Amino acid sequence: MSLWRTVSYWGTNKTENLHQMRNVVLTNRVSILIACFSFLLSILSTISFGFIYSSQLALGFAFIFILPLFINKAGFLFTSRTLLSVVLSLASLITSILDKFDYFLLEEFQYFEFRLTLLAATLFPFILFKLEEKKYWITALVINFLCLLLYDPAHELFGVGYYQMGLTGPNYYFLNYMVAATFFVIAASAYFIKHSFEKSENENQSLIEILHQANSNLKNQSQLLQAKQYELIQANNLIEKQRELIAQENTQLAGEIIEKNKQLTETNTELINHNNDLQQFSYTISHNLRGPVASIAGLLSLIDPAEFGPNNQPLIEHFKNSFNSLDNTIKDLSNIIDIRNKVTRIRQKLNLEEEIEHIKLLLDITDEIIISTDFKKAPEVYSVKIMVHSILYNLLSNAIKYRHPERVCQINITTTKENNFIKLLVEDNGIGIDMDRFGDKVFSLYKRFHTHIEGKGLGLFLVKLQVETLGGRIEVKSVPNQGSIFSVYLKIPENIGEQLIFENDVAKVYYDASIASLCCIWQRPHNIAEFEQVLSLSQDFLKAYRTPNWISDIRNVPQRNEADLNKIREKFRDEYLKLGVNKIAVVLGQEDYKVNARTQKREEIRNAYPVQYGFFDNLDEARQWIKNQIDSGT
Repeated sequence: MSLWRTVSYWGTNKTENLHQMRNVVLTNRVSILIACFSFLLSILSTISFGFIYSSQLALGFAFIFILPLFINKAGFLFTSRTLLSVVLSLASLITSILDKFDYFLLEEFQYFEFRLTLLAATLFPFILFKLEEKKYWITALVINFLCLLLYDPAHELFGVGYYQMGLTGPNYYFLNYMVAATFFVIAASAYFIKHSFEKSENENQSLIEILHQANSNLKNQSQLLQAKQYELIQANNLIEKQRELIAQENTQLAGEIIEKNKQLTETNTELINHNNDLQQFSYTISHNLRGPVASIAGLLSLIDPAEFGPNNQPLIEHFKNSFNSLDNTIKDLSNIIDIRNKVTRIRQKLNLEEEIEHIKLLLDITDEIIISTDFKKAPEVYSVKIMVHSILYNLLSNAIKYRHPERVCQINITTTKENNFIKLLVEDNGIGIDMDRFGDKVFSLYKRFHTHIEGKGLGLFLVKLQVETLGGRIEVKSVPNQGSIFSVYLKIPENIGEQLIFENDVAKVYYDASIASLCCIWQRPHNIAEFEQVLSLSQDFLKAYRTPNWISDIRNVPQRNEADLNKIREKFRDEYLKLGVNKIAVVLGQEDYKVNARTQKREEIRNAYPVQYGFFDNLDEARQWIKNQIDSGT
């Protein structure tokens, strides 16, 4: 451990800048790790294939990767970071070219594997340089991109291009578009995360400087008080009063210092969270790779294995299996990220009385707490369920927490419509807030006005943030010892009938909140894979929103074989039924079918799911049928 620390700090004595010293240590450690990896790769390659070109190059590059250590020790700090930022790309390109001269070991996968290390090198400029050091990280990024861009031309220059070596994949060059797109996704994502990290770090440094200044002021004032202590002892009553004022000021200043320390602690916590987000960057990469991976999957589905001959069949099958495993892993990671970070934009029809009843179950409602509601003027609202639930929960829990100790807690909740808003009024008879003192800080972060009650000062800040996210606003009136009135204005959305979820040239999928229905408009003939993709995306939506109704417009695809598609529908049947789908309206045009053909089509569709079906000539009829079913309670 001592040797590791010693080598890691080579070159740090060449700078007094804390940030630069940290970059030097990071460069040294990354250099060691890559060198060790390259050396290990050389050993494994030699064991598996003999001392071939790749093994020799890996061993040689292991010594090159260690060079930044000695460059840092010599004091050339920017040179070492620049070298480390580009050497992996250059080494990968050189190794890839020379590796192809081992003809007896040549495999098609050798034209793919080195692109992975070229993509990994995209992160190095952002890891090793600050964004303000533009000329260094931009130069390194451009060099890394040129290595990707010139990958095939360089191979062809040396006579070892993909097609020059006898490989015949028809869509090979299309891979370059996917790799380029992935490069820009990685680079853009790394840039924004680096920008967020540095912004938080700068804010933290500013708070530290403010704290140091406040401490310095406190010391100066303490010294001044000590110098005047003798005079204060001999002073008359007037001086005694002045001394008391100074003592009060000192107490207030000490309180401000405590508050600053608390804010600094919370800011440090946020900085740690940002560091963790940076360490989990691979999750974000996985999320952004879903598009390119889906495109490659589509290309794989178009490959005819018969064209590659019997000798290459195991390779093609192995490649497809490996790719499917990668695709599943990325989907799993993306689901985790979506759950943590996604703020949904889909508006649902929410019954406010039901929401309040649900919140009552979560709160500790005793006989001394009375909650009355009047939603006659606006019983429902179209909005984001989790946000409305959070707004109501925070307002009610605050009213209960800050109730008056000498009277029964009375909370009145009413709604009205005002212009383009639903006005939600939450009135209590609690201990109230002194608006003259705290009126401008009620919705501020970490602000509390009753220190005798436990809390974090996050509830009202979160309520205001969520209300404004929904396009509304919040107002408050309060009188100490009498109670508070919170007025929440929830914006009535303009379009609830066609909230787009997914659209391409195959299908358009949207949510109609007015009839709680998922709508799918098929736009062109499609293959089995495209059909399954739409069903899978629809299933993801149903898991989140549990909508019971479905409209499928198949007028643009009259020739598709419903019996064959039922085999795909069968994969989703149990899950759809579990998620509550119970009514399906199908739109198919009369002019596209003869009587018998139309009847057969309807029967084939009915065989897909054991639910209630309706068949119609247009979307309006389908929507009206579902609305009638909802109104009748069936």
